[in-house]
Amino acid sequence: MKVKAAVKVDIERVELREFDLPATGPDSGLLRVESSGVGGSEPEYYRKPNSAPCIMGHEIVGTVTDLGEAAAKRWGLRPGDRVALEEYLPCWHCHWCRQGDFRLCMEADFFNVKDQFNTLRYGTCNAEIPPHLWGGFGQYVYLAPNAVLHKIPRTIDARHATLAIPMGNGVQWAVLDGGAGLGKSVVVYGPGQQGLGCALAAKVAGAGLVIIAGQTRDQARLDLALELGADVAVNVDEQSLKDVVMAHTGGRGIDVVVDTTGDPTGEIAAEAIELAAKGAYLNLNGLKQQVPIGEIKKRYLTVRAPRGHSYRSIEIALQIIGSGQWPIDKLCSHDFGLDAVHEAVLATAGRGIQGAIHVTVNPWA
Repeated sequence: MKVKAAVKVDIERVELREFDLPATGPDSGLLRVESSGVGGSEPEYYRKPNSAPCIMGHEIVGTVTDLGEAAAKRWGLRPGDRVALEEYLPCWHCHWCRQGDFRLCMEADFFNVKDQFNTLRYGTCNAEIPPHLWGGFGQYVYLAPNAVLHKIPRTIDARHATLAIPMGNGVQWAVLDGGAGLGKSVVVYGPGQQGLGCALAAKVAGAGLVIIAGQTRDQARLDLALELGADVAVNVDEQSLKDVVMAHTGGRGIDVVVDTTGDPTGEIAAEAIELAAKGAYLNLNGLKQQVPIGEIKKRYLTVRAPRGHSYRSIEIALQIIGSGQWPIDKLCSHDFGLDAVHEAVLATAGRGIQGAIHVTVNPWA
């Protein structure tokens, strides 16, 4: 049986190809993809040289069609079950894996592997590595023995479930790592997939004040943020974020700051310290950001950087998505077929089709 997949063949160039549907052994399986989200990192990877051929797509939801006996026992699944698939393919036996923190496993951690393109990871690895089906922008995905799966109910919309990873990042960055909780005040930089996930996760965790910041080009997302947990949405092209924060906190400052933008300038890191209350938690993104130790000491701050998601955060995210308490469908703005993966990735980057929030690919459309 032949199956189709959209393969990145060059910088910002994709073509449809056919692959043999692989046989499964006792410890592996096959997933029929229902929907695959276009992640916030996908446009950047699409622009990367030396990363083709590749079947992109790492926010994968589907139905298990084939399952070996050992795999069924290990995952607690059977054919016909629906799952959300994490991108990690970890070792499963190290200190971090035993805690469900697969993001930090040395076999899955992109900051430690020598060759990211030839390291097995859903959505970013070399499609020439057998059995080839390593990405969500295809009709089937191979379930490797070390895959990380989350069983989902039959009633949940597949497009909604593709938000498990960006929403899981929000849970991880704002709550589990960031410390957002009962009565806390929170600032989130960036109203993208992860930023909206952070705002919603913080509110679900009990935060008393959630402020989300974006630019004029983000206005539609800022407006949506007010329906997804944010109490205040700030357009920084028109308002001073610091003035808004101090007005809402009586001059005390913010308890939790999360940067989801990956700011390369370091400006957000500097401003985050100015916004912070004593004892605040700062979760700052971007490899080039720097923070002054003296200011951290004076303000008694805790600083860390967002690094993916844990198993627990994805489980919590799926509970939030499936609760029916939030307008999740408004996040799912556009859906494309395999023949329009190029347009789907560009839309996520704000190019071509405008107004994209979370874009999905339906490989059967």
